[in-house]
Amino acid sequence: MTTNEYVDTRRLAEITGISASTWNKRRLTGDTPPFSKIGKSVRYHVPTVKEWMTERARRSTSELAASA
Repeated sequence: MTTNEYVDTRRLAEITGISASTWNKRRLTGDTPPFSKIGKSVRYHVPTVKEWMTERARRSTSELAASA
């Protein structure tokens, strides 16, 4: 995988361990990493996804969620 790789929702699910269905639902509320939409295709930039996930790392479930 190159650092400039873009992936679809199915591949994003494989990378993150979060189902494609969950990512599709989260896109409706804006609770996803930034994505590009070209026609009907949705693509995520892998380095951006990793950064987005790192920013949300927590040590406790009681920590307040960071505002996106």
